[in-house]
Amino acid sequence: MNAHTVIRGPLLNPRSDHALDWFSDGAIAADEGGSTCYIGDWASIANSIDPAIVRRSDGTILPPLLDAHIHIPQFPIRGRFLEGIGPMPEGGRLLAGLNRNVFPAEARCHDAGYTEQVIRDFLADTLSKGVVGGAAYMTVHAQATRLALEILPETWSVGLVLMNQICPPDLCTDEVNLARDIAEMADQFGRRLIVTDRFAPVVDSRLRRRASALAEKFGLRMQTHLNEQIAEKEFVEQAMYPDAGTYTNVYRSDGLLAREPILAHCIWMSDAEFAMVADSRGALIAHCPTSNMLLGSGVMPLEKIIRAGIDYAICTDVGASPTTSLLAEAAQFLTVHASATAETALFRTTHAPAAALGMAHQFGTFDIGKPMSFIEVDAKTISYLRYGIATRRDDLRDAIAVLADHGLDAGEHANSIDFYVWNMARIFDRAVARVTIAGRAIWQRESSNSSV
Repeated sequence: MNAHTVIRGPLLNPRSDHALDWFSDGAIAADEGGSTCYIGDWASIANSIDPAIVRRSDGTILPPLLDAHIHIPQFPIRGRFLEGIGPMPEGGRLLAGLNRNVFPAEARCHDAGYTEQVIRDFLADTLSKGVVGGAAYMTVHAQATRLALEILPETWSVGLVLMNQICPPDLCTDEVNLARDIAEMADQFGRRLIVTDRFAPVVDSRLRRRASALAEKFGLRMQTHLNEQIAEKEFVEQAMYPDAGTYTNVYRSDGLLAREPILAHCIWMSDAEFAMVADSRGALIAHCPTSNMLLGSGVMPLEKIIRAGIDYAICTDVGASPTTSLLAEAAQFLTVHASATAETALFRTTHAPAAALGMAHQFGTFDIGKPMSFIEVDAKTISYLRYGIATRRDDLRDAIAVLADHGLDAGEHANSIDFYVWNMARIFDRAVARVTIAGRAIWQRESSNSSV
């Protein structure tokens, strides 16, 4: 073995067969070109490795994390989606939050200087959480979408958002230049550009069909939201598209389901709708348990999705979530799904999104010949995921004890139904110590061990 760099420490490797390899004293090694040349127990190579090239890890070694559903322009208002919204607003909490908080934040992205700062802040924050790529929404502004694609690394795909009804006039899609904008960005960025139908209430069938045709012409995938809240579903099926039968059939009829769609939420789905998604080539459900909890949307029927054979990934949906940490999202996933396992949570934040987004050759699992890319995560944080200590929402005393263990005060939210969601996120926010891509450290916490 011609190892150039060796990292020694506890190591978790989610395999493509959904199993998990665990090495309490493991090692990952790379050759001079940054490709992985060993993965396994430290003891198996200890006698053949020059100690000068070995570094002790700053925690448990994991594959990098990927977020397949997140909103870049909502990053400045993360966790404040429903700020100032009462419990029973007309039209539902989702539309109320969009109108009061989200749309004004997105409208600011007409300004290139402001947009660039938001994107750079987003990139720095996601890296600090071990999230190295994924699929993001931008805004209706072609300039803002282009900036995001230019600034973010190639591991990020970005969506030009479509809206042409029930939205502020300054957030309507520029339909005159839409074909030109998509053609230019597709030529420059390829499949990193995602044609993004925000959701059925704000996009009419004419625009959706045109967008689907453009996506097909340029070989692009699409993304949208589907069946997130009951009020939204009823509005779409009863008021807007009464002849469609179901919300999902709106998308199928307009061609969106044929474009390898990333479908966020999918909570209030009928069996027939799940069957439609299962029949759609390359479809991925973006499961956002924190957003679903904080917005009062409900719990995604995980068992139905598994039975239907539909692929899914765990995602943050920032800004509805207060944090871009997929580790915090994994904890919430374990909280709301009693049958879920830590192995599944890790697989659905690493391998599943990597495969769905065409990055399995880079990320998802540790394999010989792949770039040596990994994150190092605080061992105590990993123990919460591995051994199920991530607290159930109704077990507040244990949650308070976990916070105290990290020197955090539960404060005024200790008896809130959202206590777990908001406060456990504070634990995971600083869980990642270092991020390495292709053998090169691209981010590390100041207190990380830099010795070899």
